[in-house]
Amino acid sequence: GFVEAKLKKDGAEVATLAISDASSDDAVKAKYAAATDKVDGQPLVTVGKNQSAVLVHDKYQVKVSSPKLDADARKALLGKFDLDGLGKL
Repeated sequence: GFVEAKLKKDGAEVATLAISDASSDDAVKAKYAAATDKVDGQPLVTVGKNQSAVLVHDKYQVKVSSPKLDADARKALLGKFDLDGLGKL
């Protein structure tokens, strides 16, 4: 499955959040194997210059995309979501 949401601040779109099922996608899981950064214990990777993504419980890929936010801001935004709760679904 896949879901996407537009994230707004003060009425302006600042980022897109996308969650996809990666439980059976070994290629997606492989890109997190060498991840050295983490968000709430979940491996974090940067994709290009506008995306950051975490692999939650080896099950869900959660991506934040934004041309307005830098990597640190995207990481902080990912940290605001209940990733552990998502992983228990």
